[in-house]
Amino acid sequence: MRIALDASMLGHGGGIPTYAEHLIRGMAQIPGNDLILWCGTRASQAHVRRLIPEDLEIVEPAFSVRMLSRLGFFACANPLSIERLVGPVEVFHGLNYLLPSHYGRAARFVTVHDLSILTHPEWHPGMRTRLMARPLPRTVAKAHHVITDCEAVRVEVIERFRVRPERVSTVPLAPSSDFCVQRPEVIDKVVRRYGLRAGDYILFAGPLEPRKNVARLLDAVQLLRAKSSDVPPLVLAGPSGWRNDEIMTRIRSAGSSLRLLGVVPRSDLVALMGGASVLAYPSLIEGFGLPVLEAMACGTPVVASRIGPIVEIAGDSAVLVDPTDTEDIAKGLRRVLDDSHLRADLTKRGLARAAQFSWERTATRTLSVYAKTLDSMDSD
Repeated sequence: MRIALDASMLGHGGGIPTYAEHLIRGMAQIPGNDLILWCGTRASQAHVRRLIPEDLEIVEPAFSVRMLSRLGFFACANPLSIERLVGPVEVFHGLNYLLPSHYGRAARFVTVHDLSILTHPEWHPGMRTRLMARPLPRTVAKAHHVITDCEAVRVEVIERFRVRPERVSTVPLAPSSDFCVQRPEVIDKVVRRYGLRAGDYILFAGPLEPRKNVARLLDAVQLLRAKSSDVPPLVLAGPSGWRNDEIMTRIRSAGSSLRLLGVVPRSDLVALMGGASVLAYPSLIEGFGLPVLEAMACGTPVVASRIGPIVEIAGDSAVLVDPTDTEDIAKGLRRVLDDSHLRADLTKRGLARAAQFSWERTATRTLSVYAKTLDSMDSD
């Protein structure tokens, strides 16, 4: 099967570039397919090339298409068909919500990670909303098959766009093999470099954006400190995000009780997760919630939101809280911090839960979706 993947988000931080990187690597290890990567304006960048297996074909866009990609109009003003962009292929898969605005003969697949761009546009940068909100319904309508990361989003896509259920499949993501239990001395060396002590901090991993609910997490930790003096510092690791002026003001005035690390290397993030007392992840909306599984794979207890996608992936292996209730978030954190038996139980359950997910399974299931869709198209 000759497959083209829109990998233009590679090299950025966050869950979707992580999905693209590991799906591509997983597919590359499965024989019988030719992969062609569309990387847009990022095709020649060295740090992007390092993420891609050496033997894969990368399409270098023409100047006119580079300009469209740079302006963000690839999905709404691109004049070229899929074949003109990447050559003859059987499958084109948009890994980041959208497809090129002009179609060709290839079977079209798109991954829709969540619908927050439509349900909560105020949580996103204005330019992103303007460039994605209108093309997304058209993309879903024109795709031969839609892939979601979890069943909750699959149901949303079916109901919102009135798509036939057989045209939408759930393919879960996975923690990368980097996220695993590490030796105490390895963890200790890294966390000390950040001025922390292993086993003595609460970790949040992700961008500082509205839907990650960092403001309520700050409120919840403040509630804990009002009742006890032994609350460990809150550590925030991830990109600066957007629409977070109020959060940043609070962070700057928090003093030593809060540490803002920004983006850290993946190897450091693994150690920081392994050294945390608990991962706090009270997100308001998610397509999957990858940090939850990454923390579990590191043996770290998790307190996370009681919302559809996270309930699906965490099962009974995390303490789940109402993300709109500051006191409930505080109560969940307090339970884990105070109860060593609960922490040990969550560690055991979390490791078993994380082991149920792998990028090999994600790649295999994605290829299966392609094959079944192509078979159904041939029989029509």
